[in-house]
Amino acid sequence: MKFVDDERAAILRRLASVHYEFPRTRRLERAFTNIVTDYLTRANIRDQGGRRFEAFALLLIGPSRVGKTADLEQLSREFNSAQIALPDGRTAKMIRVTLNGLVTWKMLGSSTLIELGFPIKVPQNANQDVIWNLVAKHAQEHGVVCIHYDECQHIFKDKSAEAQNILIDSFKSLLKKPSWPLMLIFSGVDELREFIMREEQLRYLVKTVTYHEIDPSSEEDLLELNRLCFAYADRVEVDFTDLSNSDFFRRLAFACSNRWGLVINLIFDALVEAAGAKEASITSAHFCRAFTETQELSPRMSPFSINEYDKYFDGEAILSAWLRKGKDAL
Repeated sequence: MKFVDDERAAILRRLASVHYEFPRTRRLERAFTNIVTDYLTRANIRDQGGRRFEAFALLLIGPSRVGKTADLEQLSREFNSAQIALPDGRTAKMIRVTLNGLVTWKMLGSSTLIELGFPIKVPQNANQDVIWNLVAKHAQEHGVVCIHYDECQHIFKDKSAEAQNILIDSFKSLLKKPSWPLMLIFSGVDELREFIMREEQLRYLVKTVTYHEIDPSSEEDLLELNRLCFAYADRVEVDFTDLSNSDFFRRLAFACSNRWGLVINLIFDALVEAAGAKEASITSAHFCRAFTETQELSPRMSPFSINEYDKYFDGEAILSAWLRKGKDAL
């Protein structure tokens, strides 16, 4: 039995090779460029005999599945590909650490060391101070100047206010590390802002970018959905013209719980089916089948196929089903 559909894989590769740049992405890029410019300028001044400096952090917040991680992964790839020179001639690097579930500061340090390529297993009896000193030392040795902590709200959950304050102070110490200050990127859901911004000194060092859900009543968002659909349809040479209308885009947004990342997933699934069948145009039936397969519903029963869909489908139930699938934008 052949387990890889080569034709489907080829279509997916063509779709996934495109990183759609939303207007919001430019806000993220500007904020990141500002903190990198500040970092390198101050690092060069210090290298010429100036005083030590503090790095800035970037906070990216928004609901789950709006595309935060995808944009930051693209940002990381571009940063690491830029070959930015540090004062000592080495190349600046950025790494990413994902927080899966509740973690401690010590566990986070161990995970960071792993992403830094630490060559040996961290001893179980090593305390958190030892681990984080190793993080700073190893980051400096490898030219890592920025660490992205994804789903960062998890480290604060179910902890006392005192424990949360200790965590915040610990993050602040990484930004202020005398030997090797580190730029930090925190990303997560909206509640992360409350944790990060509660400390005045850290609040001063953090630049915030917010991603929003799709607003189906916004003409601007509907136009963005139109551009998004055409961009990917053109990539696989499928005509999207017949679906280019406000009613379809509102159905698409509803079916994807108003999350941009989920919209991209559903567009991919529908286009793979249309392109795989050698269809010249994509129809609502393609989206209907893609939705019902993802949601494990009866065929032909979707927001794309019935009137007054918002009365028959529960938006929260749709989102829960998406999250159970664990799907995110490619």
